Amino acid sequence: MSAVTETAESASARRAGIVLVAATVVSIVAMAHHPSVGSHDPGAAIAEIGTKATLSRLVHGVLIALMGLELYAFAVFAERLGARRDAVRIGFVAYAIGIGAMIGAALISGFVVTSLAAHYADAGADPSAFANLARLAMTGNQALAQLGTIAISAAILAWSIALLHDRAHRWLAIVGLAASMLPALALVAGVIRLDVTGMTLVVVAEAVWNVAAGFALIRGKL
Repeated sequence: MSAVTETAESASARRAGIVLVAATVVSIVAMAHHPSVGSHDPGAAIAEIGTKATLSRLVHGVLIALMGLELYAFAVFAERLGARRDAVRIGFVAYAIGIGAMIGAALISGFVVTSLAAHYADAGADPSAFANLARLAMTGNQALAQLGTIAISAAILAWSIALLHDRAHRWLAIVGLAASMLPALALVAGVIRLDVTGMTLVVVAEAVWNVAAGFALIRGKL
């Protein structure tokens, strides 16, 4: 590898690291502004969702964009880690599946449900019908969020296993093992639900790994 090529690849890794850290921090801020609906009465829920619709769409739109940036950063991460290694390839495929599922969950929560509420508010239809459709939509949201959490955890686990073979990166592997196993085990054991609170906890756990991986890229340690 020529010095020019190595310098270009190092610069690309630093950019990806900066993007990863920045996207992670903004994701946490966005989750802190994630709206929730407290009303159990269908009519009141429609009104509350309508009031918070703009914020919900903004937060979920930002989160979707940030997930795209994180996928880009981890594409560079996987390349630096060794794209020909099976564990690295498995990790990237799992991460891509996880991001796709999370984007689907965000679309349902931020756009499908708000559009349903707007339709029923404008039509003046029976709010009980909205309740049934919203329940179906949120069932899909939860299924996608669970798939996303497990797939991303599997990706971090695969990358951590790949990192364990290198003593210089073992600290990052340990961070990854903890960040991958805790959310998945908590979800499977029923300790958390992927509501706003549970999803925030998952985002924070993944953020620890993201920031660690991001700084490894910025410092040229990969």
